Amino acid sequence: MTQEETSQLGDFIKGRLLFIEHYCKENKLDYKTTLDKIEEEAIKRAGSKEKEEFLRERLFGGLILPTSILPNWLDKVFLEAMSSVLKGPNSPLFTTTSRISCIPFEAGRFNAKRQADTIFKIMYQNRTPQEWLKFSFPVLYKKCYGEEAGNKLKILEHSKNHFEIITDNTKLEKASRIDCSTVIGYIYGALEKLNAKDIVVTHDKCLAELPLDKKLCSFDVVFNY
Repeated sequence: MTQEETSQLGDFIKGRLLFIEHYCKENKLDYKTTLDKIEEEAIKRAGSKEKEEFLRERLFGGLILPTSILPNWLDKVFLEAMSSVLKGPNSPLFTTTSRISCIPFEAGRFNAKRQADTIFKIMYQNRTPQEWLKFSFPVLYKKCYGEEAGNKLKILEHSKNHFEIITDNTKLEKASRIDCSTVIGYIYGALEKLNAKDIVVTHDKCLAELPLDKKLCSFDVVFNY
């Protein structure tokens, strides 16, 4: 596999598993039964026998470590399966704004708050929301999307309380509107953790799934602090 294909840090996947467990407790669902349904849905989406085996043995039957390096397709399949199984009948599968919640948004939000207290604590300590967006988020983005994608990330500061984040999803296999919803949730959750107020993250410019030569996505972030 190439570096681009193996750039997913395991802690983000571990966080998705912990989110499912948290969601089940909050909604009085049986965790094992729910995880079995997600596994079944993920297997349907695998696309090959090799990937099916990897899902069964590594994700659902093995141990995911925070330092594990996992293929990007795994996160795409797992996230889509999780979102499909957990979402209610009248709930959206993805969102374009933090004003409207969905499963991937809440998963990203959950991960940001969890990682702020665990593996990436140092990137939150003594940071203002502005500092986190400018200096910490680019580092975290590379941990999740790889060096190549991280090097193309742009952070534009329009004012002290208004930022724009531009991601380049051109070569990312896992790029999707569902994945972009986790980015909205992660930014929102991180800013909540840093005591920002009146947070609104808007993602009206999404090219992640379009067959274009350049797939740029823009996230508009406003808050008070």
